[in-house]
Amino acid sequence: MTAGLRREIEILAAWVLFMLILGAVFGHTQTILLTGLLIYTFRSLYNLNQLTGWLNKPSKNVPDSSGVWDEVYYQLYHLHKRQRKSRRKLASILTRFQKSTQALPYATIVLNESDEIEWFNPAAKHLFDLRTRHDIGQRIDNLIRLPEFTSYLAKKKFDEPLRFYNHQTKVLMNITPYGSGQYLLSARDITRSSQLDEMRRDFISNASHELRTPITVMSGYIEMLRETDNEAIHMPLEKIQKQTERMEAIITELIALAKLESASSIEKSVEIDVNRLLNEVYNEAVSLDQNKHEIQLSIEPIKLYGNYEELRVAFSNLLTNAIRYTNDGGVIRFFTYADETGVYVAVRDEGIGISYEHIPRLTERFYRVDEGRSREKGGTGLGLAIVKQVLDRHGAVLKIESIPGKGSVFHCYFPNVD
Repeated sequence: MTAGLRREIEILAAWVLFMLILGAVFGHTQTILLTGLLIYTFRSLYNLNQLTGWLNKPSKNVPDSSGVWDEVYYQLYHLHKRQRKSRRKLASILTRFQKSTQALPYATIVLNESDEIEWFNPAAKHLFDLRTRHDIGQRIDNLIRLPEFTSYLAKKKFDEPLRFYNHQTKVLMNITPYGSGQYLLSARDITRSSQLDEMRRDFISNASHELRTPITVMSGYIEMLRETDNEAIHMPLEKIQKQTERMEAIITELIALAKLESASSIEKSVEIDVNRLLNEVYNEAVSLDQNKHEIQLSIEPIKLYGNYEELRVAFSNLLTNAIRYTNDGGVIRFFTYADETGVYVAVRDEGIGISYEHIPRLTERFYRVDEGRSREKGGTGLGLAIVKQVLDRHGAVLKIESIPGKGSVFHCYFPNVD
């Protein structure tokens, strides 16, 4: 029981006692007691009216009162102060948020649970031609009338960003759910970067095709010259031929990368015959190895989905690398396994290993840990870049573990898709 309530009970008890004494003195106890209770009731109604008026317009001027009413006013006043302080703080945070989002170079739009626009920044106004007075409260799909966007919005599956053209502008859009049924839409103009990527891919593809013809001609003449009896030119010709073959391999892999980058998205619902695929890769590796290593194949039952030929190239590159960088007589394991999160196709070798600082950059084009050794082994510097590109297209990840001098493990991780 609070002090105010105790005080109010004391007031009521004293008032009733006073009425009883008056009743005893004047001989009308019931009438006087009833009158006293009515007075107390009117006092309570008056205080309640005062409270209602103060709640409609709270201020620091609290009405004078006593008993429990004094405590009620005290608690409500301090609650009002805390709420007012919280509102000021929230208003300040909101103001800072709006200022920061207005300064963002990316288009930002806040949507409610009905996909109606609640707020947008100047970048969104420019990118989607929005009008502040007219478009607030409008459904976003009534303003961006594109089938791919409407479908993307309706599915409510925003794990992957959406790319689409809006009035000759290529847009990359992300939608992030937050709060209670609200969404934060962010988008940016990627027209220029897409054009540059396309130019780069076209250049690599065209240059590679143009280089292939002279390299083929050179190889033919080198073969012809090696058949002559002039021993003095055999060694130089052999070195030239090795470099020509290396150049031809680089061109072939550059073309493969260009095709992967420009290819349409793969159909991930197509199941692959894993046993056939891995046995094919294994047999090719055994043929290439010529019994220099012990290559082991171990297949646990797993399911893979996607493009058979692309995955064959990726796994073949990993197994070829293991052969290339493992000393003769070493053991190479080509195996599969699974856990609760997904399935793995992996290659373990007993090669030279890779220092930790090099691992994050291994999938970069032409990145070499040891330039001299890589060229000696015939590597192009593009194999792991191709592996990464293939895995990216399949929603998979390349995980690398390595200890210098002991070997490496390359895991192709395919996460479960719900």
